[in-house]
Amino acid sequence: MKHTMKWIQMVCICSLLFVVFTGCSTGGGGTASQADGGVKPAGKVSLRFAWWGSEGRHKAILEAISLYMSKNPNVTIEAEYGGFDGYYQKLVTQFAGGTAPDLTPLSFDWIDEIAVKGDLVMDLNTQKDNLNLSAFNSDFLNKYVVFNNKMVGLPMGINGMVTAYNKEFFKKFNIPEDTKWDWDNLHEFGKKVHQQDANAYLLSMLDVRGFLQPYVKQKTGKQWINTDKTLGFDQATLAEALAYYKKLLDDGVLQPVAESSLYPEITQNITWQKGNIGIAFGLSSTITKLKSFIPQIDVSMYPVPQNAKDSGVLVNPSNPLAINKSSKFPEEAAKFAGWLLTDPEAALILRDTYSIPAVEKNSQALVEKQLVDPTVAKAVKIALEKPGEPLNGISSNQELIKLVEDYMQQVAFGRTTPDAAAQEIIKRLNDKLKAIK
Repeated sequence: MKHTMKWIQMVCICSLLFVVFTGCSTGGGGTASQADGGVKPAGKVSLRFAWWGSEGRHKAILEAISLYMSKNPNVTIEAEYGGFDGYYQKLVTQFAGGTAPDLTPLSFDWIDEIAVKGDLVMDLNTQKDNLNLSAFNSDFLNKYVVFNNKMVGLPMGINGMVTAYNKEFFKKFNIPEDTKWDWDNLHEFGKKVHQQDANAYLLSMLDVRGFLQPYVKQKTGKQWINTDKTLGFDQATLAEALAYYKKLLDDGVLQPVAESSLYPEITQNITWQKGNIGIAFGLSSTITKLKSFIPQIDVSMYPVPQNAKDSGVLVNPSNPLAINKSSKFPEEAAKFAGWLLTDPEAALILRDTYSIPAVEKNSQALVEKQLVDPTVAKAVKIALEKPGEPLNGISSNQELIKLVEDYMQQVAFGRTTPDAAAQEIIKRLNDKLKAIK
């Protein structure tokens, strides 16, 4: 029943996306002129800014909004915020109905559907005079937020995948903190941990983005899915990755999926909260939240084998801030976005709510003033030491990722073998890729 509901949900989302995409392709004259900046704000301006996140993030952004409005009394910014669950579906529905906010951060996974194929957000190159783009590292922008020569958003921060670990857990099980992790020693240490304590696990849930894609990429050196919509891996490589995943479960290295899947994220996992999970692979922007229950968190490099063809270490812009292509006030939206992400006063308010700021001048100032969590700063630095090739848009396609996650779960519960799952995944991915325009 659970899988059926997920499938129905995905069908609904895809239907909404189809409506959005076809609607944008026809386009109306008025909307086009607004997207090109043809409508000039006169007098009072009202903008809607929507985002998701923790309570700390909400408070910081609201404070920044209040400061901006005090400096710009002709601008009213309506804040719309909440949790991550359901945000994507809500946003797609709003775009389909013409009610999407003027500004919203995008999860990096959504860029292909919303910004590239959907063409629903503004090319920020058209607003460079209002955005202070010179404050950013141009190479970083070109590498991570420019698609088909279109700048789809500006980074709210810099995110990097790292190994976040519980120092007390490591001490308890005699795991050296300076361990250089690879997939072999991860299994060895994890097996010993569970043999010593049946209630303890070195790892919690692993998913496609945090494990399967990097593992396979390290073997192949290629994109998960190539730009020509062919797969960047073969059946043997995928089967090997799934067999390793099953071995972690069978040997007690990884918390059983029947337990970990009860929680949308690891910070809600009771076993993590009790200190009985040692490692979480995650982005630097999640570290502050991880510390809410386990303050003694430190970070190290994500597992990279010596013979890896690509590190597989995910580095990306933290939730690129996008502007709705149909905003009535594109120039004012751009001015606010530029101020929020480059102004030193705004940086002092936002701090590390989206990991470390992408504007180096601001991030250095925050580190010097000890206004950001040093562990978050350390995580970004570590990830940037060995970044993998950025994921292309098609490799982040939500529907394709959900398809693979379903088979990972089947392997976890013993409903299929790694070999059979790999064969079926490849068949179904190829079928889906043929249908994607």
